[in-house]
Amino acid sequence: MLGALLGVVAGVLAVGGMAKLRAPDATTPMLAALGLPARTLVARLLGAVEVGIGAATFLLGGRVLAALTALLFVGFTVSILRLRARGDASVSCGCFGRSSAPPSTIHVAVDTAAALVAAAAAAVAAPGFVDLRSELPAGGASYVLVAVVAIGLVVAVLTALPEALDAARRRPASETARLRPVQAFRVEASG
Repeated sequence: MLGALLGVVAGVLAVGGMAKLRAPDATTPMLAALGLPARTLVARLLGAVEVGIGAATFLLGGRVLAALTALLFVGFTVSILRLRARGDASVSCGCFGRSSAPPSTIHVAVDTAAALVAAAAAAVAAPGFVDLRSELPAGGASYVLVAVVAIGLVVAVLTALPEALDAARRRPASETARLRPVQAFRVEASG
């Protein structure tokens, strides 16, 4: 079970890294806000590290890779806390390239949970997909499918949910109700 959770955490790390490689300029404002070199090269290097560690952790698991994954997520948590302390909502988290959202408590919670999962996996040397595969039905195809769905959900929680909640806070509930009136209906018993 811990190996599967580690696989999801590692997958989220790899997806974030791929997004930074594709759109590094979306990460550079976050780097600048943290006082780090705000260069495309730095964003790409960070992305490459995330892809490498994320993919290796997903495939191989183990103490060292899980510990490195935990350290990265601790770093992300600290970065988000620093950005939130600044109070500048114009800087995105930079997590997923152009799909990134402003830093939120959701980021803190998810990154902290990911760090804890990876740390627990490091403590017990949780296996990766390669070691789990022989125990899984259909050569692990269902495992990979469930992991991809779970990774996608976590990415959505980190990208779309903070923006949706922010938009909901800006629009009063009474205004939202006027935009989409609820139609009344009756259920009648027949016969």
